[in-house]
Amino acid sequence: MCYFAVPASSSRPVCSRHSITDAELQNPGTSGNVLPGLCCKWAERSADATTTTAAAIFLFHFSTKEIFRLTDHEYTTAMYRFTKGGGPLGRLFMSGNRHDTDPGRNSEGEDSDLRQVLTHRRLTTETNATGEDSSRVERRGKVKSVTTRVVKKTTTVTRGEQRMVAEGVLKTSESHEDYINDVSTQKGWHPQPIKRAKMQAISDIMVGQKENVTAKEALLRWARRTTHKYPGVSVNNFTTSWRDGLAMVAIIHRNRPDLVDWRALRNRSPRERLEVSFNVMEKEYGVTRLLDPEDVDTPEPDEKSLITYVSQLYEIFPEPPNIHPLYSIEAQRKLEEYREMATVLLRWIHEHLSIMTDRRFPSNPVELRRLAQESTRFRQEEVPPRQRDKTKCQQLYRDIQRQLDGTGFLEDELPGELHYPNVDAEWNKLMGLFQERDDLLHDHMSGADRLQRLAEKINRDIRQTENTLDEVETRIDEEARRMDRLHPADAKRNCDELEGELQQCEDTIRSLHGDVRVLRDNKYPDAPTLHKRVVKLEERYVSVRTVFENRLLIVLNNRSFNQQESFTSTKRMMVDSRPSENNEHFKFLQECITWCKDKLKKLNATEYGNDLSAVEKEYDSHQREHKIIYQFNTNVDQCAAAEKKISPEEHPAYMNLLSQLRKTYAELLALSNKRVSDLHGLLEFLQAATQELMWLNEREETELNRDWTNKSLNIAEVERYYESLMGELEKRENQFSGVQDRGNQLVMAHHPASSTVEAYLAAMQTQWQWLLELTLCLETHLQHAAHYHNFFTEVSKAEHWILAQDEKLNTTYSVTDFGLDDGEQLLREMQDIREELSRFQTTVEELITRSKTIVPLKQRRQTLRQPTQVNAICNYKKTDISIAKGERCTVHDNSNRVKWRVVNSLGAEGLVPGVVFTIPPPNQEAIDAAEKLRRNYERCIALWQKKQLRMRQNMIFATIKVVKSWDLNQFIAMGADQRNAIRRALNEDAEKLIQEGDPNEPQLRRLKREIDEVNRLFDEFERRANEPKPGQALVEQCSSLKDYLDMMEKTLIQRCLAGIPRDLDLLEQLVIEHKQFENDLSTHELEVEGIQKNYQSLPRRTPAIQRTVESITQQWDRIWALSHVYIERMKCVEMVVTGIEEGTQVVSEVELKLAEHQHLPDDLDELHASHQELVQIQQIIQDHQVLIDKLLEECRNVRSLVVRSRPSQKIHPDVDKLEEDVRKLRMRWENICSQIIERIRSCEAASNLLEKYRNNAEEEKIEMQRFENELRSQKIEDLGPSEAELEAERLREMYIQIVQKKPQMQGVNTLGARFIREAKMYDLNLAQYREGLEEVHPSLDASLKKLPQHNVPGHVGVARELDALNAQYRFIADEIYDRIAKIFKRFQNERKFSLTLPVWVGWGSETASPGRPCWSGRRRWHHGSPASLARCALLAASSSCSSSCERLSL
Repeated sequence: MCYFAVPASSSRPVCSRHSITDAELQNPGTSGNVLPGLCCKWAERSADATTTTAAAIFLFHFSTKEIFRLTDHEYTTAMYRFTKGGGPLGRLFMSGNRHDTDPGRNSEGEDSDLRQVLTHRRLTTETNATGEDSSRVERRGKVKSVTTRVVKKTTTVTRGEQRMVAEGVLKTSESHEDYINDVSTQKGWHPQPIKRAKMQAISDIMVGQKENVTAKEALLRWARRTTHKYPGVSVNNFTTSWRDGLAMVAIIHRNRPDLVDWRALRNRSPRERLEVSFNVMEKEYGVTRLLDPEDVDTPEPDEKSLITYVSQLYEIFPEPPNIHPLYSIEAQRKLEEYREMATVLLRWIHEHLSIMTDRRFPSNPVELRRLAQESTRFRQEEVPPRQRDKTKCQQLYRDIQRQLDGTGFLEDELPGELHYPNVDAEWNKLMGLFQERDDLLHDHMSGADRLQRLAEKINRDIRQTENTLDEVETRIDEEARRMDRLHPADAKRNCDELEGELQQCEDTIRSLHGDVRVLRDNKYPDAPTLHKRVVKLEERYVSVRTVFENRLLIVLNNRSFNQQESFTSTKRMMVDSRPSENNEHFKFLQECITWCKDKLKKLNATEYGNDLSAVEKEYDSHQREHKIIYQFNTNVDQCAAAEKKISPEEHPAYMNLLSQLRKTYAELLALSNKRVSDLHGLLEFLQAATQELMWLNEREETELNRDWTNKSLNIAEVERYYESLMGELEKRENQFSGVQDRGNQLVMAHHPASSTVEAYLAAMQTQWQWLLELTLCLETHLQHAAHYHNFFTEVSKAEHWILAQDEKLNTTYSVTDFGLDDGEQLLREMQDIREELSRFQTTVEELITRSKTIVPLKQRRQTLRQPTQVNAICNYKKTDISIAKGERCTVHDNSNRVKWRVVNSLGAEGLVPGVVFTIPPPNQEAIDAAEKLRRNYERCIALWQKKQLRMRQNMIFATIKVVKSWDLNQFIAMGADQRNAIRRALNEDAEKLIQEGDPNEPQLRRLKREIDEVNRLFDEFERRANEPKPGQALVEQCSSLKDYLDMMEKTLIQRCLAGIPRDLDLLEQLVIEHKQFENDLSTHELEVEGIQKNYQSLPRRTPAIQRTVESITQQWDRIWALSHVYIERMKCVEMVVTGIEEGTQVVSEVELKLAEHQHLPDDLDELHASHQELVQIQQIIQDHQVLIDKLLEECRNVRSLVVRSRPSQKIHPDVDKLEEDVRKLRMRWENICSQIIERIRSCEAASNLLEKYRNNAEEEKIEMQRFENELRSQKIEDLGPSEAELEAERLREMYIQIVQKKPQMQGVNTLGARFIREAKMYDLNLAQYREGLEEVHPSLDASLKKLPQHNVPGHVGVARELDALNAQYRFIADEIYDRIAKIFKRFQNERKFSLTLPVWVGWGSETASPGRPCWSGRRRWHHGSPASLARCALLAASSSCSSSCERLSL
């Protein structure tokens, strides 16, 4: 149960939804001013009583001990406020908050706003003036109430808007009519008696004008639309379609999926489904339960009863939501993701399908290789990521199918082409075409390489043949000049050689023609050039052949005949031609000449053709003819071979005819070759021009057949097509110009078919210009279509938004049973909706303005009833009609989809493509849509005003309900002035609402009755308030003490929430203050005990007084418990702060002492002194370890006590800071502990090493001094041979002794090195420690500079001693060897003098290296002097390796 907590000592609002910091609101249940069920504004009237301050509503929940503020702004529709009483206790009382003169609100404006109300639907006891309620029986105690509801709403079903039509069913029981009227009057319903109307069947109600749709059919359509896509639900009638209960569940689930579980109910029985549906609708919306499950689950359910019940459902859910609840958010997300991926993938597939279907490969090998590289890149780089996208699409599609199984959403929401099977089929098609194209591409590459090699061979043969002809032509000139000087036989032999070379050139040319034909058949790019070169070569061959025959052969034949006798010549000249006519060779030669002339005549008379098919046919025909002509060369060769068979008399005539044949055949062959070339060039031009024209025609057909009125027109796709088309035009322009240039070249070269070429060029130019005009039409129509679709899309969104607001107003803001807190929240939200509606008005006005500029696209396909004016987008010119851009024309007939019958501004009539024109605005459809949107907006505004007025009425009812729940104590607690103000405000508000509404409205009649009851309740309370009450003094005493305890508790909580002091003086001051606090609190202990005694002595103890006394006792104990915790916390904090100061002082002193230590000394006494000092520091640390441990323990106690004193606070920064300081101190303490241990260990180790080193070094120094004294005592300059031999032996013994000192020297060096290493580590550790202390002790360097410094570190002194000892050792060894060398040099020639010396061989290696003194066997020394040998021995003595010693005889 919720209560309103009225603070007794404060008049300001408190924070909502947070912890209450005011002491008076910590425990409102004990204040005695808690009003059960009351939620009102907390306000304070100013001195002039004309304004009201900002108000706040508070709600207290006993179970959670929380107080919530429900509103924090001034609201003009508030009915009540609280004012502070004038009594000594300063209580707050509720009073009215309405005044006749309210400067912050215009009453007339408010009244006018509130009058514009339209109720959409109501399911409570209120009814509309146009309807009545269906029968509903309720039992409240012993009173049985019958509610009757009749719905008689009949609206028009039109094309653009469909509203539900329903007819109510009226109970006709005569016995209940009077009783129903009485109950209606009591419950505040419409006072008019229920009129008995003639029963009318639903099927008899006809609505609409164009369609004969009954109310029953309209309701059935609504049920079908609502249950659409629910598996197993098929609503065809109002009987059997509802029997299984699935339709009922589907309607509820479609609109409120949170109320029923569709999937769970599908597995339940029909009666269980119906039972759940009826219960849910009755509980949530108050729908009268006219039927039971048994009434519906029958073979023939009652149709009228079902219609009546379903009409109530329609009244609640007139329009189903746009989002189907079975269409889950997850499925929608996956579907959107799949649609996007599939669209991108399908677009990519279609883009590459056009590429893969192109089988026109270039003949250039370079271009072919580039295409092959692109194909490989496509396979390796583009296909794999798309394959992964396809796999992901497949997985998404399966998931969507599984989630939407049986709903039909996948088929509706996803276009057919985007379904995965279709995408997969397109993918397989693309991959198949790609594989075919790749195979063909590789085949063309191999063929292109072959053609390239063939073209290179043709070039070589042409060059070789040209060189041969040059040589033959030169030889012909030479032979012609010396023909007269040569013997005929020699001339004949030379001519035969030239004939052979010419024959070889002819064979080569014949072969070249065949090769060129192969190149031309395979569309090799350089084939025409090579063909021209071959033809030119052939012409030159014919020319050389003619020169050869005229200048050599004829002259040679004439010379041979001139040498015959005269009678023979005369006889020959008299011979007639009859023998030649009978000669078969002459006859065949004559036939060949005739054939060549006929072919020449035929070729000159043959046409080239006027179109592509004719030219192709002529080209194929002439190819066959040219082959025959080319093969005719064998006949010419046969005639030339027959020359030998001709008699000398007939030879000149035969040669003349043969020369004529060769000349004629050469002309025929040249003409045939030229015709082949001309036909080939013409054919290539016509093929290229035809391809361009076909491409232009395809684009033209696309634009002429495009339906701009199609609702499913994809504007984005058309925009992409437009961009692609413009890009294609830009790219194709060069190709188009190339084809035109090729045609112009043919015309300028006077091609025999120039007329055909010119006709094609003109057609190309015209079609190109027409396509450019069509692109302008496409751009214009695209802009209009985009504006059209965007407009209707925005209108649709705006309508959905308005419907959403209607739905919200008719559901969320149609509730009648709520508390004041919820009512205030609803009123605020309704005000937000009103502001949104005001902002939305700009959008509506903008759409209305835009509707006048929308082009009527649908009119393009609608049959025109009368001529319509249109505007020309581009230029159009035909023989019968010509239209300029921007010209105003009139359309008389648009029945033809492509071409319209149009009359231009000059009166010319003709058929013109409809794409050329655009119909100017206005678009009546757009204007109607905008007007409908405006009406819906105004209807929504009116609905808001109605709901806002009804909400105010319900707020008054809720307030009256709260007032009725008061008891006498609460009533008395307010005081007389406040009670009168509340009563006056209630009556004024109720009277104002009654004046604003219809007096006959049931809700207002109910309000009037409720106000009368409240007035009677106030009178009764006033009467009872004047009676004396027991325990009043005790209540006043508790109230006074309560105020004091609240103040003390608040003070204590503030002290607990304050930060932990870090200063001892401040801490001491806080302790003193808290002692004074406890002393003041102790003075009221007797008063608390007195309250308890007075309570025990009361004759009649009421629950309210008991709760008040218990609250006082609990608060008293709670304050003292918190005070003890606070004291303990202060003690622990004091110990921690003191411990930190002491610990910091001790740590700082030890750190400075450790930092003052200097290098490790090399003197044993100083080293022992350092060790002793470190031990003393260690003892200091051990003595203070207890201090640090106690500090850590007290710090933990501080954390625990702070948490106990601040139960509502989770984070304590002051404790964290204190713990951080303790942690840093502990780390410094651990650092000095580890430092002292490490230094003591180093000192002990260094002391042991130094002591051993000193002992051994002193012994070795004594020995070295002894050797050195012996060497000084003996001089070798005055020794004789025998004495020298003794001296040398003594030196040898000394040398052996010095060598044997090697281990002792090594031991001394090892001990010294270990000490040096220990001393260096000690000094390095000391330096690092000092460096780490600089942050804690910034003045450390200055203090250390004042300390006395040792002259030399210990490791340096020991190193110097070792160097001196080793130097002395080397000096003695060198001196001994030098003396031995001198003795040996001086007495080496003496026979009796012999000397053996032990030496070390192989110092570190088995053999001596050049430049080092050593001996091998008994050979004398080499590679150095004896001094070098001694140094080698010394090195061996100081090294770690071992050597063998041998005696050498010197």
